[in-house]
Amino acid sequence: MSAPRKGKLEKMNIILPQIVKSMVIGEEFSSHMMMFYWPKIVGKHISDNVSPVKLEFKKLFLYTSHPIWSTQLSYMKDEIKNKINSFMGEYLVEDLVFTNIKPEKIDVDDNGNEVDMGREIQRMDISDENVSEISRDLEGVKDDDLRKILMKVQINDEKLKKYRKNTNWHPCSKCNTLCPPEDQLCDSCKRNANIDRLKSIRRYLMDVPWARFCDIVKTIPCTAEEVNEQRIILMQILASKISSTNTDCMEATILTMLYKSVSPDKLTPELRQKTIEKFKYDFMDSFAMKNGKKYHKNIKHKNV
Repeated sequence: MSAPRKGKLEKMNIILPQIVKSMVIGEEFSSHMMMFYWPKIVGKHISDNVSPVKLEFKKLFLYTSHPIWSTQLSYMKDEIKNKINSFMGEYLVEDLVFTNIKPEKIDVDDNGNEVDMGREIQRMDISDENVSEISRDLEGVKDDDLRKILMKVQINDEKLKKYRKNTNWHPCSKCNTLCPPEDQLCDSCKRNANIDRLKSIRRYLMDVPWARFCDIVKTIPCTAEEVNEQRIILMQILASKISSTNTDCMEATILTMLYKSVSPDKLTPELRQKTIEKFKYDFMDSFAMKNGKKYHKNIKHKNV
């Protein structure tokens, strides 16, 4: 029987934390649940025209049926984020990003033919032992209705794994999660590897602030755009530590070398002062004054 309820299904923001504690599902669980409940969270009118694609680093990527929806939702960002986070009972989404990538609904076989993934999953059978194991994992979920939903989700996940094994998916070389035949790493490990690579670019730039792309690419696989992006991140972090009334500091020196790609032997106080003034103009949001104190807007300090 169900746990006692006051006439209504318990709210997700009460149940979900209990489920996560009682089950070892992984970080993607909340993302899958948010995708599943998308129509209920935002309403039918929006869900018919706006689809969630993926959630990465608290950024929810959305695909819209028409550009006008991107414009409309850009004015509703805070409202949509609040609805999602309130429904899920955790700070799941920090920003909304609109993309041209459509949600993945179908796969393609070796001959280029579309695969009806839903039908293929339903054709898969899993052992009674697997079903019993899933049921035991869900014993901590007291609500019958929610337990049935989670049971179905977990069974389908097992069927999906079986389907992928049958279609030559193989374990990720790092974490053993199944990944496509043409890949060595799963999406999660790819993201982590990319994060580490970008950190390496920032470390290189901090060690050799005057380095250019042609120098860095010899050591770290990267693009010129990636180097510029990491250079800007470092400059913004440094600018947030500099008082605009005192530019005679190590942060200002490093910022100048980063901004101008100039080596220490060519650095002068005049060049440093001119560079800081120009930087303040080009990146005003990173370096501003308010009431005679440092006032930095929209800067998030990141580990370098």
